[in-house]
Amino acid sequence: MQELAFLPTHEMAERVRARQVSAVELLDAHLGQVSRNNVRLNALVTLDERRARARAREADAALARGEVWGPLHGVPLTIKDAFETTGLRTTSGFDALARYVPERDATVVARLKAAGAVIVGKTNMPRLALDTQTHNTVFGRTNNPWDVARTCGGSSGGGAVAVAAGMSSLEVGSDIGGSIRIPSHFCGVFGLKPTDGRIPLSGHIPGMPGAPRGVRHQGVAGPLARTVEDLRLALRLLGGPDGQDTEMAPVPFQEVPRRELKTYRFLWTDDFGGLPVTAEIRSALASLARALEAAGCVVERRTPPIDFERVWLAWGMLLGAEVGSEIPNVARVMTALYFRSMRGDSAINRGIIRGLWGRMSDYTQALAVRDEMMARLESFLSGWDAWLCPVTMSPAFTHRQSGEWLEVDARRVQYMEGTAGLPSLFNLTGHPVVAMPLPRADARALPLGVQVVGRRWGDEALLSVAEALTDVTGPFQRPPGV
Repeated sequence: MQELAFLPTHEMAERVRARQVSAVELLDAHLGQVSRNNVRLNALVTLDERRARARAREADAALARGEVWGPLHGVPLTIKDAFETTGLRTTSGFDALARYVPERDATVVARLKAAGAVIVGKTNMPRLALDTQTHNTVFGRTNNPWDVARTCGGSSGGGAVAVAAGMSSLEVGSDIGGSIRIPSHFCGVFGLKPTDGRIPLSGHIPGMPGAPRGVRHQGVAGPLARTVEDLRLALRLLGGPDGQDTEMAPVPFQEVPRRELKTYRFLWTDDFGGLPVTAEIRSALASLARALEAAGCVVERRTPPIDFERVWLAWGMLLGAEVGSEIPNVARVMTALYFRSMRGDSAINRGIIRGLWGRMSDYTQALAVRDEMMARLESFLSGWDAWLCPVTMSPAFTHRQSGEWLEVDARRVQYMEGTAGLPSLFNLTGHPVVAMPLPRADARALPLGVQVVGRRWGDEALLSVAEALTDVTGPFQRPPGV
């Protein structure tokens, strides 16, 4: 029964439709993993067992009548606690919303239900998604399934843990500065940050329920899973305009068949203008590049002409300005103090603080930098299938207070730079990224991930590249002890 919980999502759905396993049996397998692991990991914070059991029984009864609800008929999965769920508590890790029960589903939730999914529960996140670790005063801290003394990352940390530990087949998270990719990297799962404008964020908190929407750039919804094929399935189901999120582009999903690995062209780098990256990650990326060359790929080491100080300031200013537009002055002061209190003088922090209190001219200047960096990265990627680069500067670090120094080998690094520093570039430019695990010599070593970056609107092609890469990097590896 336990092995059922670690099947790929698409295979679970196929087995249910073929009547090889029931939806109730699948749910029992996942709930068994929750029972065995959630006390020490604290990934699921609101379990909806009663309604999930009723939904699974309905799914089995429908199949007995010859009815198939959709591609996820009877498959159990989880939702980040930032997305509204009808009749199910949604807190975004925020004390003021600790008892908030929405009367509507976020678009991504409604689409998963329409595809036949069984919602098991909601997963933990930092308060209002404003951290790269997962902890809050409503539900406490989520632990990494590979080492409970270490962070799982954030803000979609609970979902990454649930997928890695077999408590969920698939998670829908969100990402405004690495929030899908950092937990994927730290927990050893696959994550997709799509091109901005592909998957609606309607019903996501923040913004606050009923308030005008302020955050209109850089944030995206996206899936976390144990295979690239499941990421593709999720994009197919979740993408497209919903009539609410007006930033959505009418880009239909298109199947892009994977080619032979040897036909792909890759850029790669472990060097972002002197930013520190651990020797372990550098070695893993260099090994990947050598393996791709040996497989017949065209591989070139190259770094784009990107000034990260400008990127971080612009990313921070856009985030600060748009988040600040949604909150009262007192909350704005508290948010500014939070980022000001972090150790080290980071351009990210300065940008956020400046954005919180900035002028319209500051905001438009940040948008101008966004346009410039978008064009530079598109030009850099022209003629190549993907660019391979680190997710963060280090593997998962031990739990600590937000804003403390991070260690990158023998060097101290400012907290936000060490976590959001590398992934935030692609939120600023809107490029799609697949985060996927790298192979490890020691099966018990901490996971390492790589960002696989593609051209804007080329999400389906990027997923095919990532799927081909698994010929070298290998499949998902289960954490020991789960």
